[in-house]
Amino acid sequence: MNKKQLVILLLAGLWMYPSVAQEGRFKALFLVKFSEYIEWPSGNSDLTIGVVGNTDVFDELKRFTAQKANLSVINIQSASDSPKCDIIYVPGVKLKLIGELVSNIGSKSTLLVSDDGNQVKKGADIGFFVDGNKLRFILSKENIESKKMVPSSKLLALGKTI
Repeated sequence: MNKKQLVILLLAGLWMYPSVAQEGRFKALFLVKFSEYIEWPSGNSDLTIGVVGNTDVFDELKRFTAQKANLSVINIQSASDSPKCDIIYVPGVKLKLIGELVSNIGSKSTLLVSDDGNQVKKGADIGFFVDGNKLRFILSKENIESKKMVPSSKLLALGKTI
């Protein structure tokens, strides 16, 4: 690789970095908002968001939850950690765990959020996708309600429902 190609590659990486970091920030903000737009059967407003693996979303969530007394965020490594969480976020690099998480969660009131909208058809409750330059989400009202959680009409209006 010559110097010109290397410089172009580095500049392209720097140009793309803010959008990747910003995407993580938006996903974290969505996760916080999901906690506000879902009613849990316990009525408990103290919620724990579990993030599978190490991601920028985890770092952003730490920042957001530091300002909210009723939310905490933890890092989880496997499906066996799911009972600790009210919401679980699965990043793209950990999507192979979706089936195991769905099985482990069963009918427990745990919101499963995937980095891939296609995972909603495989049992996730909410999945992110990019439409143009905008981060969107798809959700399954049926999946959410089967776990005795109630999505607000605002959440249903904001997302694409299947």
